[in-house]
Amino acid sequence: MKNFNRFIRNICRRILPRVTGQEQSLYQRLNVIFGFFFLIPTFGLLYFLITYDLLSDKYIPHFFVLFLICSLAGFVTLRMVFEKIANLSNGVTQTLKTEFESNGIRKGVDEVENISKSFTLFERQLNKTFSQLEKKVSEIAILKELSDLCYVTFDPEELLYVTLERGLKIANADIGSILILEDNPEKHFVVKASIGLGEHLNIGSSIDFKTSIAKYAIINKAPFVVEDIENDTRLGPLVNKSQYGSKSFVCMPIKTIRDIIGVMTLSRKTDTSIFTVEDMEGLIPLVSNAAFTYENLRLLNEIEGAVRTEDAMGHLINTVNSSMRDIELYQTLLKDILKIVPLQGAILMANDVSDGNTITVVDFFSKNKTEIQRGESYSCKDSILERLFIQGDSTIMENLEEELTSPVEKTLFLSHGGTSGLIHPLLNSGKLTGCFAFIFKDYKATLKHHELTRKISNLFSLAMEKTTLSLAARQRASELATIRQIGSVLASSTFDIEQVLSFTMDMIRVALKVEAGSLLLIEDKQLKVKTAFNVTLKQTTDFTVQLGQGIAGYVASKGDCLIENDVQSSSMFFSAIDDSTGFTTRSALCVPMISQGKVIGVIEVINKINGKFVADDQQLLQAIASSVSIAIENARLYKETLSIAEQERGIRQIFQKFVPKEIVSKIVHGGSNEQHLMEEFKTVTILNIDIRNFSKLSNSIGPQKTVFALNHFFSIMGEIIFSNHGIVDKYLGDGFLALFGAPLATISDADNAVFAAVEMKKALGDINTYLREKIGVTLNTGISIHTGEVVVGNIGFDKKMDYTVIGDAVNSAFGIQEMTKQIPDSILISEKTMKAMRYSVKVNEMATPPDTPKVEGLRVFELISLSRPEPIYTPDESPPA
Repeated sequence: MKNFNRFIRNICRRILPRVTGQEQSLYQRLNVIFGFFFLIPTFGLLYFLITYDLLSDKYIPHFFVLFLICSLAGFVTLRMVFEKIANLSNGVTQTLKTEFESNGIRKGVDEVENISKSFTLFERQLNKTFSQLEKKVSEIAILKELSDLCYVTFDPEELLYVTLERGLKIANADIGSILILEDNPEKHFVVKASIGLGEHLNIGSSIDFKTSIAKYAIINKAPFVVEDIENDTRLGPLVNKSQYGSKSFVCMPIKTIRDIIGVMTLSRKTDTSIFTVEDMEGLIPLVSNAAFTYENLRLLNEIEGAVRTEDAMGHLINTVNSSMRDIELYQTLLKDILKIVPLQGAILMANDVSDGNTITVVDFFSKNKTEIQRGESYSCKDSILERLFIQGDSTIMENLEEELTSPVEKTLFLSHGGTSGLIHPLLNSGKLTGCFAFIFKDYKATLKHHELTRKISNLFSLAMEKTTLSLAARQRASELATIRQIGSVLASSTFDIEQVLSFTMDMIRVALKVEAGSLLLIEDKQLKVKTAFNVTLKQTTDFTVQLGQGIAGYVASKGDCLIENDVQSSSMFFSAIDDSTGFTTRSALCVPMISQGKVIGVIEVINKINGKFVADDQQLLQAIASSVSIAIENARLYKETLSIAEQERGIRQIFQKFVPKEIVSKIVHGGSNEQHLMEEFKTVTILNIDIRNFSKLSNSIGPQKTVFALNHFFSIMGEIIFSNHGIVDKYLGDGFLALFGAPLATISDADNAVFAAVEMKKALGDINTYLREKIGVTLNTGISIHTGEVVVGNIGFDKKMDYTVIGDAVNSAFGIQEMTKQIPDSILISEKTMKAMRYSVKVNEMATPPDTPKVEGLRVFELISLSRPEPIYTPDESPPA
């Protein structure tokens, strides 16, 4: 019995592992199962059938065969099912090997266990994928939130802070900053956003580019990951490691379309894990979106700032072009500047062009109390201003405390509360007339507003030039008023010349702002004082100055003007008068009085008040001296001209009723040229006006009304001829002949004749209205104009002489007059007249009648219209000033 038990245990120990199917396939397990459920029961059934002799029953074999068939069918069916399970297991296992080979897949003991492990692996992978999807959804939500913020906020600082906040969330970090790269004045980072760094970084802090770890992201243009900041040999001895908060961090470059504008740094304070590629991939769209929006906001702000600046500059230009002047203009401009430029102080200074070493404060602005005063002058010698005036270019003062050493520099620039500044020169017509200093809070602001302040300085140059020109214009107007007043007095007071000269010297004192002055005339080759102001005239008249002696004698002898602003050191100073009167002469201006090319005296003014004598003073005094010279010469000639004027007046009164006034003037002023007046051959323009059907009209109205009508007609038409610089040559009963160009010819003779004809035609309407009311008649006329060569002069005999013209041109004028009968109230002009005119006219050509020798070969035109030019002046007239 013991041996049997030992045999059974050995059998189980050897067979059961195989039977239980450890590390066996489903087919092997199927065979074992079939053995247990078919073979063993079959052998047991045969054993019973044979032992108990049941095979003799005829149904038993049939039952046994049926049992075998059913068992075989069940086995086949199970095998097919197990085969599908095995194929499914192999397929899943092969797929897992292909897709998840790197995840450590292990083969199970059979196909069912393989399927179970595959489903477990699938579950883990799905959980991981779902976790990644949740992370992506969170990132997308963050990006959407940031995108929504981009449409809401216009503040770049807020945008960067929100971007940093979302970046920390995406990367599962808790410390970070955003640094924007700037190049002004040197390349550096500026902290725009910071989270978790506490005292290490403040908003607006500046970080040197050279010593910053973030520079590697800028240089490489890619994310820069540091696993251990303390042991990373790439970094070297950097001084700002503390700002990153942990030993592992990432620097993400913030890229725009054009360039990299900054860096976002992230690190983990509580988690020591290293940043992965997945972390950076999640940050890239966030940073890209923020960079795009930040750049757009920055450009938008720049555009808005440029628009504001442009509007402000336009307002400044309008202010410069306004009616404001001097200090009012400067203060208004300064107030407008403060709206666009953050100034601590500004000083507008003018340069003294006389010595070049003195500047005067024109106007200023300061946020602090300062000792600067408007109108105060400073010496710019050995200062930054002297270098500016020498170089003529803008000067930047990076550090006022270090660069400014002279007392003038400190007074002008250090009292405004700024640390940096710049000075622009002010140019007027290429000459340096001053400078404009701008004081800023720091050097960065100075560089930022350099170009804008240069443009503002140019506007102030224009403003100062405008003020200078305005003052000069007012001064010139005052000087001209003085000259006109003096000239008026001199012209109207030719009898009492001494009173006039005294009045003139008083005007000189006011106009030139001098302490004293005198007028000296040459008598017997010596200068003698005739009038003076602010000096004792009785004492000065006792002195005579020799020609060439002193300043006055030098000017009288040379005939040149002289300015001496330091008389005491001049070799030409004559001190005798000062010694006699007790007057101290410091400066002097002396000009000659010249008449007919000879010096007749001098005017000398002494001691300019509040300044020195300049060229403008000399020009004004010289103009006055010229007027005085003329007045003195007029006074001398006044008595001589009285008799001549009376003689001329008599001649005119006698002859002007009979002879044209131009002839009278030529006779009066011609002298010995009377024979030339008797006969001349010259080109003139002839105008003939004729009243139509006058004989019939005179018979119908009678002689009295006829004379009345003719007198009224001739008075108006004759005056028109005279007003257009023509003369009435002769009356022809019902018309008259007028000449243009005799005795005095001008280039406008033809034009004057045509203009007279047009005026006469217009005046005919008023004449007819008047005659209709008075005598019940109206007139029609015809006007002919022709230009040609004639003999002009006094023609006749001793008892009867007429100033008239003869020649073919006269006959042609009468021939054209005959053609006017075809068109009532017409004006016909010849081609020669048209060619002689300076101005164009609109005409229609007339057909010349046959068998008319007077107009044979002439082209005749009807005048339609013309454009009236500017008034024409004859040679003996001058246009108005």
